[in-house]
Amino acid sequence: MNATPLVAIPEQRRARELRRAVALGSADRSHLRDVVMTTGLCITWFFLGCLLLGLGFHLTDSDKAEAAFLAGILVANGGPMWTVIIRRWLADQR
Repeated sequence: MNATPLVAIPEQRRARELRRAVALGSADRSHLRDVVMTTGLCITWFFLGCLLLGLGFHLTDSDKAEAAFLAGILVANGGPMWTVIIRRWLADQR
């Protein structure tokens, strides 16, 4: 039985693909750092929003309580969303 390749790949393309794979392997550590940083920022925004929500329940002035409550909802939902959007945009710019 003779095993001949279906497609002949030139040596230049093989070398280019090998260089690309090595570059992606070295960029993997940078990507992991970006993912950890983005996750940490999202968790921080979420907990800050939860703190504002809790403050809204404990304030006695109704206007300030409502403002803190709505700010908590905005920060807990909007903070992680905008963090992911901006980090993704910055990653695409590199």
